[in-house]
Amino acid sequence: MDSQTPKELMHEAMSMGAPPRIPVMCQFAIGHTLLQTGVHPLEFFISNDAYADALLKIREMYNFDGVLMHKPGREEEILKITERVEREPEVTPEGLPAEHPFLVLHDGAWIECRRDDDPYYQYPEGFERPAVTDIDPDDPLAWAPESFVWWCRHKGTANWRNPGDFPEAWYGCIDRVLGAVGETHSVHGEVRSPFDHFLNIVGIEAGLMALLDCPDRVHKLMETFTQWSVAWAVAQIRRGCHAMKISSPYANSTFLSQESYAEWIVPSEGPIAKAVRDEGGFVYTHTCGAITDRLELMAEAGINGIETLDPPPLGTIDIADAKERLKGKMFIKGNIDPVNVLLRMNKEDARNDVKRVFDIGRKGGEFILSTACSVAPPTPRENVELLAECVHSHPAHD
Repeated sequence: MDSQTPKELMHEAMSMGAPPRIPVMCQFAIGHTLLQTGVHPLEFFISNDAYADALLKIREMYNFDGVLMHKPGREEEILKITERVEREPEVTPEGLPAEHPFLVLHDGAWIECRRDDDPYYQYPEGFERPAVTDIDPDDPLAWAPESFVWWCRHKGTANWRNPGDFPEAWYGCIDRVLGAVGETHSVHGEVRSPFDHFLNIVGIEAGLMALLDCPDRVHKLMETFTQWSVAWAVAQIRRGCHAMKISSPYANSTFLSQESYAEWIVPSEGPIAKAVRDEGGFVYTHTCGAITDRLELMAEAGINGIETLDPPPLGTIDIADAKERLKGKMFIKGNIDPVNVLLRMNKEDARNDVKRVFDIGRKGGEFILSTACSVAPPTPRENVELLAECVHSHPAHD
């Protein structure tokens, strides 16, 4: 039996220590949570109670040491701009056979709440993003239809720049989760990276082109997006979250060179890291894909740790190399392949690979056993259970 609580184990690992048991925690694709908990996808989308209870249930299911709240609390006020709600529809608004419930919004947009995936925003007719140079840095969503503004809020993108600006609904999931496990388990919030806000609003192709075509305008926008992320990160830590994840999926070498990473990512994620650490919290960055060439650059932002460290073929990380390069600089949260191991392997082969990653990662501490990226929706439960089985069956130290 562990002498420390799961939260204490996580705290020691994130503090660059070597806890007596390796902690375990990973993030789930929304589809996996829905499939495993049985919560109705529409309730998961609009209800804080359903959202929080699903996260608590799946944590307990897999005996993890923490809970990640990957989106803000739900704002049921979206129903005020909803024309109709279809819980068990036969056809979509486009007249096709319907497999998932949806909401139709007053401007013709609709949100499909998928049973095995993230919800999807279907744009209203005529939706078109403006040119990057036409977006107001002081109010980057001023151009957008109301339904898209609400959709962005659901994803954690909103024009609020101070920790006190956020509506109480955004704390609904945090409060319920903290009330259930906050004293015993590590509760993590999440913010979008400023670069993720940018690409979400302007579009990926237009955003990447703008880095070359109008960098001065992008810098002004990034200043605003950094303020957004800092404010929501600080607000969550003050509310009681133990750690903060920065979701930065487009910062790998597929999208950005090392030079671009140094220009766009380090200066924008650095203020988030400092603000969280100044509040007494931990902060780590989630960047998928190929990041072998930028581990040291990531450390320059002042974060405490890195998730996902995708191994080949998903990414480029050799965990032994990452452990050596990051020793004493940042903790590692990873890096079991969620697709080629947990999703596709049989249980015994998956168990062997989980143990392989565990044996490399545990040396010297500073490590949380986790999948590299999210657990895919159809992943067999028995394979995910191998993570907690491993840390509870094998010693943290030789």
